[in-house]
Amino acid sequence: MRFFGLFGAMALLSQVAVTAQSTPVCGGFFQPVPCNISTLGQSLEGTWIAQVAQPGGALALFEVGTYHANGSYSGANVNPLHTEHKGVWLRVGDRKFVFTFMFFTHDDKGVFNGIVKARGSVTLAEDGKSYDSVVERVVMDTTGKELQVTPGIVGRSVRMELELQRNPPPQ
Repeated sequence: MRFFGLFGAMALLSQVAVTAQSTPVCGGFFQPVPCNISTLGQSLEGTWIAQVAQPGGALALFEVGTYHANGSYSGANVNPLHTEHKGVWLRVGDRKFVFTFMFFTHDDKGVFNGIVKARGSVTLAEDGKSYDSVVERVVMDTTGKELQVTPGIVGRSVRMELELQRNPPPQ
């Protein structure tokens, strides 16, 4: 009886390699990636300078933000009535990512008056130095009740690079 159990286990294990070879997609459940596409360098991790355009408008400087290795995000934009932006991001495919960011708004006296959430998708450029995004903005009242949803906000971001001083101090 043990012989048949051992034989069955060996037969089952022999099929693992066959199954793996016939699997057309590699990666985790939430991140299917074709096996022949390198994922090296496919990360948003780092600091980015973002421009966005309202539907029908031109791109304008909006935010500097950092995608952290643990999947979190932090950023600050040019509007002094917004708090720091917080969020999460996830790689979902070949150079494809999704994110959700959130921040609070307040009036010119500093009184809390709303919540804004952005849900977006990102396509990273092949060189990894820029990305294009499409965002849906959700404006909420102070209790979290949705007041307005604006789809189709486009963006363009570039990876911040280290810059050396033009006139470094003498050594």
